[in-house]
Amino acid sequence: MRLETDDAEVSASSHSSDQFGRKVCILSSVHPALDNRIFYREARTLRQAGYDVVLIAQHDKDEVRDGIQILALPSVPRWQRPRLWWLILMKARAVGANLFHFHDPELLLVVPWLKLLTRRPTIYDVHEANADFIRLKRYLPGWLRRPLAALVAALEPRLAAFHDGLIFADERIAASFHQVELPCATGPNYPLRDLLADAMSVTRESIREKQLVVHLGAHDPYRGSRLMVDAFETVVRRLPEARLWLIGSFVEESHERELRQVIHTRGLSDSIKLLGRVPFADIGHYLSLAQVGWVALQKVPKYEKNVPTKLFEYLAFGLPVVASDLPSVRQFAVDDGPIVLVAPGVAGEHAAALVELLADPGEGRRLGIVGQQMVNDRYNWSEVEDRLLALYDTVLNAC
Repeated sequence: MRLETDDAEVSASSHSSDQFGRKVCILSSVHPALDNRIFYREARTLRQAGYDVVLIAQHDKDEVRDGIQILALPSVPRWQRPRLWWLILMKARAVGANLFHFHDPELLLVVPWLKLLTRRPTIYDVHEANADFIRLKRYLPGWLRRPLAALVAALEPRLAAFHDGLIFADERIAASFHQVELPCATGPNYPLRDLLADAMSVTRESIREKQLVVHLGAHDPYRGSRLMVDAFETVVRRLPEARLWLIGSFVEESHERELRQVIHTRGLSDSIKLLGRVPFADIGHYLSLAQVGWVALQKVPKYEKNVPTKLFEYLAFGLPVVASDLPSVRQFAVDDGPIVLVAPGVAGEHAAALVELLADPGEGRRLGIVGQQMVNDRYNWSEVEDRLLALYDTVLNAC
């Protein structure tokens, strides 16, 4: 695996797309068209660099947004997704793109046919440690998860090798593909510069809601949803005015019903609010009100590897963060910094750290300023744009 594109010193204005007006087609059968990584980070970066961008993904209608042409796929249940594969193949083939950039491991079975039919290069974007993720999928029978995960671990790098480039969401994911000799880049989902600018503007003016904690992201036990309820029950006993907003969808409806029942039974309905999924463009409103952000991921292989995107969004909005002490998070923690590490599975440690930060808003604001500076100086999407564009140049110029 070649990593030379990671540190290329290039700018958007210098890329070959400006000269040749090249067209790229981005494909996903799993993610919505307005996915944070796919649309807001990658597609908009490519468009701003001069590429003609077509995005084929689940959406309610065909439209052009921010100069990006969206070709809509219908939303379907998980078990019906294979019927989208033919639609993707036909729509993508008709686009006339110079390069295809796809995002889901299941499309490793589809995109080779597109490559064969069009003779165009393809890039695989790896969001997750997919083999580890399969072990957490509760909708799969327990007996099936381990052998299926082993199969994916063996096949995914081999199938990826048939393409022309690779993009990884973080270095730990990239390590699983070390034997694949292709141009590649690592592109963590750091906050966008415009989000950071908005965050710094808003947080200078906003008045924080007293003793409000937010958790962004999907909810399931592996992400700490049940632990958060247990911990916050302790927080409320110490600080009766404290509140927790859980913002995001539930991975399984049955778990949502279970968690709502636990919250009700324990008399926490006024303290813990389940707000559901909100548009990416609206998350700043909630973060600007909060006093603390929370990352409660549990100690499983996937979350020991995958860097939690929400960590940087909390920091961008000036929030100190209580976070599970996992390798994926620990690498960003510094002494006297805004990330307070606690034992992943110990509700009491999470609760104690939250109480300490909520009870001392002045210290929280000080830590928040440090976190914003970290994001401004290093952990933002501007640090990734050049890697993405350099990879595109490398792949296109090789064809």
